[in-house]
Amino acid sequence: MYELTVAKSHILRNPKLAFFTIAAVTLAVAVIVVFMGLLGGFEEEIITTTVENNPHIYVQPKSDEKYIYLYRTVSTHLWDYPGVEAVSARLMGKAAARYKDKVRGVEFLGVDPADEDRLMKVAKDIVIGNFQDLQSRKFSAFMGTKLAEELKLQPEDDFILARGNISMRLRVAGLFETGSAKDKSLVYIPLTTAQDLVGKGDVVSEVDVRIRDIYQAPYIVSDLNSIFRYHSKSWQDMNADILKLIQTQSFFSWIFYILIFVIAGFGIANTMIMIISRRTKEIGILMAMGATRRSILKIFMLESLILAPPAALLGSLLAFLTAQLIMSYDIQLPSEIYMVSRMTITMKPEFFIYAIVFALAVNFVAGLYPAWKASRMDPVEAIGSI
Repeated sequence: MYELTVAKSHILRNPKLAFFTIAAVTLAVAVIVVFMGLLGGFEEEIITTTVENNPHIYVQPKSDEKYIYLYRTVSTHLWDYPGVEAVSARLMGKAAARYKDKVRGVEFLGVDPADEDRLMKVAKDIVIGNFQDLQSRKFSAFMGTKLAEELKLQPEDDFILARGNISMRLRVAGLFETGSAKDKSLVYIPLTTAQDLVGKGDVVSEVDVRIRDIYQAPYIVSDLNSIFRYHSKSWQDMNADILKLIQTQSFFSWIFYILIFVIAGFGIANTMIMIISRRTKEIGILMAMGATRRSILKIFMLESLILAPPAALLGSLLAFLTAQLIMSYDIQLPSEIYMVSRMTITMKPEFFIYAIVFALAVNFVAGLYPAWKASRMDPVEAIGSI
């Protein structure tokens, strides 16, 4: 087909204009792929923080009670559901940790260490000590590295944990680091120790569950609520605001993509219009030699589309190199604000497929008007215009 031959010759005769067209799409593709990678990495970190680092199902006290008294019965029943990997009865509360002249408000969590490790995979976050020591050392504690740093505590140092008019001396058995806000506020202690601190007897605050398929949580919760007076919630219920934030962020991301599409499209359209203005006489000659308006339209559409693949390839390569450059730096983020502790970029294969589709689409759309304009020229006026 001669239209393709003519389109190729146009591009080869005007390398500068072709370069600017490719550059516009290359930058647009790179920006979009990197942004998708940042958004994907952020969402994965959020899911890891809110789902993998938290229980999937929470069984909480009845409406007229503050604690769960029959927690062993509840725990036994929870194990009957298929896919349950861990069940941990937990007693939590607020307290003050004091060491010498340093005092910090903390959240204590009384647990059975074996159950809690199955639930939260605590062992992988331990940097000093053996988490199972909580089983044999009643007056011991594990705390976050940042909290220990703020209190100037070292392993095997004693500190005071006080709640109301009850206080006890505990020894730091070890430290953990999750990379989240828990590192500055959480203290693990044995369940029996927490019960003594609370002073309400053999009780827990909630019974939490980890399941194999996290998306089965709402169905299990629905069944629990139908047979128990205890309030059961899924991880979706507990993190509804975060999930809504991700959905809202995705919406604004699409607006961003559309704006990039429009900006790149105008850049390409402007370049193509310049090309047509320089080739007015050539278009007139082609039409005088028998080229139809449809052929002229084809020539300029093909010219626009030919530039898309190299732009997509270069844009993808630039995006990949940019992502590698960003990931080579350990960029820390304040987890209290962003809910994640570091910036990550996830480069998925589908992002590069989207880049190719984007490049083809933007070149096609941007080339429509200039190509249509070229095809509507009058051959006599076109030849006589120069």
